[in-house]
Amino acid sequence: MSEDKNPYPGENNTGHFWDDEQDLRELDNRPPRWYMQAMLVGIVAIVVYSIYYPSIPWFGDSYKGTAGWTQITEMKQSVAELEAYREKKFAATEQAIADSSLEDIVRDDELKTYAIKTAKVLFGDNCAACHGAGGQGNAGFPVLADDDWLYGGSLAKINQSISNGRRGNMPARMLGITDEQASELATFLIETGKGAQGNPNSASKALYLSKGCIGCHGPTLAGNQILGAANLSDSIYRFKAEDQHASVVRTILHGVGQGNNPQTQDGVMPAFGHSKVIDAVQLKKLVVYVHQLGGGDPVKPAAKKAKAAKVKAPVAAKAAKTLKDPKYTPIVAKSDAFADVIAAAEANYKTNLAQNLAWRDTGKMIKEAKKSKDVALAKKANAQAVNALRQASVALTASPRF
Repeated sequence: MSEDKNPYPGENNTGHFWDDEQDLRELDNRPPRWYMQAMLVGIVAIVVYSIYYPSIPWFGDSYKGTAGWTQITEMKQSVAELEAYREKKFAATEQAIADSSLEDIVRDDELKTYAIKTAKVLFGDNCAACHGAGGQGNAGFPVLADDDWLYGGSLAKINQSISNGRRGNMPARMLGITDEQASELATFLIETGKGAQGNPNSASKALYLSKGCIGCHGPTLAGNQILGAANLSDSIYRFKAEDQHASVVRTILHGVGQGNNPQTQDGVMPAFGHSKVIDAVQLKKLVVYVHQLGGGDPVKPAAKKAKAAKVKAPVAAKAAKTLKDPKYTPIVAKSDAFADVIAAAEANYKTNLAQNLAWRDTGKMIKEAKKSKDVALAKKANAQAVNALRQASVALTASPRF
């Protein structure tokens, strides 16, 4: 600020100057009228908003507002709308899963893909806390992404495990085994599990045979899925630890599921089939999801007669009548020649567009096929257009595959 005498005494300035030339100075004028009006409108808006919506706490509790609005209420309404949309859009597929066996779901690519995609959230909500987001298993819980199963990896066994739960059990200190013997036996088991790289002491096998281990885990240490007895010959541990030897010794001495022993290990799987956490259709989806994580027993192909009668039966029965409608009847390519296939694809896609049932990328695929003369791409586009018609005949709407 300049200390010189104010050169503009009648200008209504404050006497503050921000440069030596005294060109930049601070005036003492009233704010513009529009600015003051906007501020007053803002004050009124704050008062109205504070009355209508929840706002400042008063006397220990928040003011609820006259509108009765809350974020939780809005969230629940949005979730209800989304669930209603999903229920309507995928009602036929959900019913198909409900009506199909687990084996038929796995054999049907569309039902299998739908089940896996929709079960991912179910797995994350109900299973990932113990088994990990990808089935890799957290500390103290089984891995679901390999082919090592305590109770079996068939669809039926997985369904039994999820539905009825499991409770591991192993006695502590079998036949009075001592601490020294437990350490020797643990070393034998760990070295045997290494296979060709291991160096088990053959004399220690006598402990395995004499202390009752063979009764559950078998003569080859391969375990018994009927009993849920672990395979001891593959270096895959139910209770994995940095010090695996100490962990195995603990299991031998204190057992599994021995509630009267504070150092026992626990192996408990909840029975989701006897709870209200998931319904029957969701349980089927989880079984299929767990089965495909990496170690599920292969599902045998259905017999030809059974396949013709059962596969896609829930969908086919509903589609049979509607497929007679010309607007849902696909055009079949006369041959595998590019010209015939692309003509059929364009005709079916045109039918899709006429019914507002086209998938987003079908038209793009047709254009690319016409440019490149790619027969495989043309067949793919045609198959997608035909599938859209078939799906529409059941659900009256078409959408991309999951």
